[in-house]
Amino acid sequence: MLDPRVAPGYLGWVVDDGRHAHVGVAGEPGAMRAGVRRLLDAFAADAPGRAAPAGPVERRGGPIPVGGVLRRLACPDGLLVGDAAGAVSPLTAGGLDPCLRMSELAAAVIADYLRTGDREVLKRYDGAALRARFRGRLLLRRLLAGIRSPVLAEAAVAVLRTRAGRALAARILFGDGSFPEIEPRLAAGVGRGR
Repeated sequence: MLDPRVAPGYLGWVVDDGRHAHVGVAGEPGAMRAGVRRLLDAFAADAPGRAAPAGPVERRGGPIPVGGVLRRLACPDGLLVGDAAGAVSPLTAGGLDPCLRMSELAAAVIADYLRTGDREVLKRYDGAALRARFRGRLLLRRLLAGIRSPVLAEAAVAVLRTRAGRALAARILFGDGSFPEIEPRLAAGVGRGR
């Protein structure tokens, strides 16, 4: 569901598998002035496709960075991958592919770091380098975040339904270049003996 009053710059969702329903909202933190909890409660009260709870309600969640891959992903205490690293796209389930790609590089860096103890190895797992390929997604996100009216949100969706809009969305959200290819960085020596 796209509604800038409830999920400014992003979306709300209901996923009901017949046994459990997951209801959520996401958006630009600065634009969620009423607070995430209030917006979620307002959305959940009449969310499309949501039935009244038949059992206990469990609340969980927390902020997920949605502005692209974080610049700093690694330190001696751990590495971030997938959603935690900002490689997330609930709209497209696009976070799955980046998580797998990042995990391969993260595992190689971890192995090298544990083998050598050299903190410099951690610099090879560099979010700033990965961010460069997210320019299209970040631009699209900024455009969506600027929409404050449900009427404008509907108009934006109508544009994305056109042939040109679908082609643009496919390229940015689903194309081969929608997340940086990490293989060349692995070939540069990460995870290999010195």
